[in-house]
Amino acid sequence: MSNEVNHEILNVKNKVPPFLEKVLDEEQIEAVIKSRGKSIIVAGPGSGKTRVITYKIAYLFHLGIKPENILLVTYTRAAAKQMIERVKQVTNVDTKNMLAGTFHHICNTILRKYATVIGYRNDYTILDSQDSKDLLKIARSEYVQEVDDRYKLPKEEVIMKIISYSCNTLTSLRESLSEVAPYLLEYENDIEQIWSIYSRLKKDMNAMDYDDLLVNTLQLFMTHRDILKKIAEQFQYVLVDEFQDTNKIQIDLIKALSSVHGNLIVVGDDSQSIYSFRGADFKNIKKFIEEEDTKIFKIQTNYRSTAELVNFINYLLPSNSVPKTLKSYRKSYLKPFIIETFDDLEQADAVVKIIKEKVEEGLNYEDIAIIYRSHSLSMAVQQKLDVSGIPYKILSGLKFTETAHIKDIISFLKITYNIFDRISWMRILKLFAGIGDRTATKIYNRIEETLMNEPTKNFLEVLETTPLSKNKDALKFLQKLFESKDKKPNEVIDLIYEDFYKEYSYLSFDDAKLRNMDIERFSEIASRYNSIASFLDELTLSEDVRIIESGVNEKKDLITLTTVHQAKGLEWKVVIIISVNPGDFPNGLAIKENKLDEEERLFYVAITRAKDELYIIKQLTGTTNPFIKNSFFFVKKENDFIKKIPDEIINKMRIHYR
Repeated sequence: MSNEVNHEILNVKNKVPPFLEKVLDEEQIEAVIKSRGKSIIVAGPGSGKTRVITYKIAYLFHLGIKPENILLVTYTRAAAKQMIERVKQVTNVDTKNMLAGTFHHICNTILRKYATVIGYRNDYTILDSQDSKDLLKIARSEYVQEVDDRYKLPKEEVIMKIISYSCNTLTSLRESLSEVAPYLLEYENDIEQIWSIYSRLKKDMNAMDYDDLLVNTLQLFMTHRDILKKIAEQFQYVLVDEFQDTNKIQIDLIKALSSVHGNLIVVGDDSQSIYSFRGADFKNIKKFIEEEDTKIFKIQTNYRSTAELVNFINYLLPSNSVPKTLKSYRKSYLKPFIIETFDDLEQADAVVKIIKEKVEEGLNYEDIAIIYRSHSLSMAVQQKLDVSGIPYKILSGLKFTETAHIKDIISFLKITYNIFDRISWMRILKLFAGIGDRTATKIYNRIEETLMNEPTKNFLEVLETTPLSKNKDALKFLQKLFESKDKKPNEVIDLIYEDFYKEYSYLSFDDAKLRNMDIERFSEIASRYNSIASFLDELTLSEDVRIIESGVNEKKDLITLTTVHQAKGLEWKVVIIISVNPGDFPNGLAIKENKLDEEERLFYVAITRAKDELYIIKQLTGTTNPFIKNSFFFVKKENDFIKKIPDEIINKMRIHYR
């Protein structure tokens, strides 16, 4: 360690190691050389944080620190692998003894040696996400048998989300429920009992899920201080990437691992903390800065974006952020564009026009990305791209009409239109409690057989002769549905949602609120059609256009469609952000719950993905707000990101297509 102290005393320009001086700027060099003890490197977007971490490790090797005495914690395995490969290229040092990876990888490495201390065998198995859900389903079934087979309970996916949040934030079950699913507080005792059964089943089979890796490692540290001391003595330096995305249990773990030597160096940007739903807290960086003896370094030169974009980014720094001002490295080019359209249909036209112009200028499709707050906002754009023959890939999930909740709603519509649609019947019947494949087949066969022979017979009378007769609520709902089949499609969707699917969603999906917003937007789109038949035809046509584009998914040159969350860490020459309207982006639910901090950070992440050109599109009257189904947010004109932007730093356009 004496070499390191001597180097700090001699830290003048001509004493900087040549391998650093050639590749790093002054801010980066300072962060690499002077960070020790408890240090935070606040890294603005495009400022080269990966490079800084890589050369910090190289510099520690230069000082004589051995690879096995450095711990590198990253957010993904790919990031760890990339950094270690770069370090090997720079230093030619054998890094095989260096522990690097995600929190889960590191905790697993530790538990493989010490699992017996906390009651497991060292050869425990790790349950992946699907394994965990399957085992939790068994635990849920075991509990249901103890109470009442007809008792309604949240599905295993929902329970998993709640207990996972509790584990990662080190909060009680009640606190976790209050934060992520307050509408399920009445099920607190049920979830607690199911969690207990799930924990017992895991222990009996000598298995841990992903959360157990963290929880059990922290338990090991807290209950066996001698083991913690031995492990922490090994790691002279603990480096943590993407610190803004850490949660409570992860912070406790890294503080424990650095507790002997005290060299904890974290890198992150609170302005890009967008994973609160996983328990991450953007305030972690501020809290860390405020701790005694914390050294602060800032790397603020943006190498990604043009000068105009950097100026724009600086102006939109989220509230409550650590103060930072990005400096532009690149030359001037174009101011960002704010484009106003009438509605989301006109917006889709504008998106296609921009894409065609950029391709004519010589850009490839892969140079362009369309970014949105929520996946449902992309539906009109998807349909327009399909019709226009523009190839695209979706990072944000399935095509809108391929998602489970939208397919469920479409299936209800289809059976009102075609009572013999076997596929749709099989899908919707299994949504009702107590009905699986075998029972659903029996019910459908009974419907088909009877109505083929007696076309005028009331099918509800037929259902009374099937196993569905035990579920009076289901029969009542289906009767109401078929009585409404001649109404407008949005009215039928609203009926399905209010009378059945909303409750089903809350009990079945861990992201029920977002899925319900999708359904409300789907209803708003359906309101443009006069009949279920015309609406289904339009959806089918859109799908057919996609199918005709044979081989589209094998092409590499594709437009990217993505949510902000999926876009993080990526960059494109041209970025188009759509539906930047109050209620859409920022999200209506966030406005209602007064959680605008994260919306600002999401917008910040979105605008920082652009290298050369940025287009932000909003609607003047807008899509009907998906959360409360009216234009309240548009009329009120509050929480509008665009209103904050001065005209002199943007190009403003109004486009008319219709």
